[in-house]
Amino acid sequence: MSNSKTMTYWLAGLASGVLAGYFIYQNREKLGPQKDKLIKLVGELQKTSEEIGKKLKAAGLESLEKGLEKGKALAKTASDNVN
Repeated sequence: MSNSKTMTYWLAGLASGVLAGYFIYQNREKLGPQKDKLIKLVGELQKTSEEIGKKLKAAGLESLEKGLEKGKALAKTASDNVN
């Protein structure tokens, strides 16, 4: 996954969190009776965001490992060509 995709996902998650927070804050009186449902939904959202974060981190580590392997192969090829 490229850096631009990772950044896009991160920004989209941040924006959705801000919008959800704004909506909740603006409608706090109306949402009072539905507090338990809201707490459950926020918990599910937190779990989902943690899973997405773990997947993004794993994808970043995977791409880093691939980059290191390519770098090592390139260095070996260059040293072989010099010799």
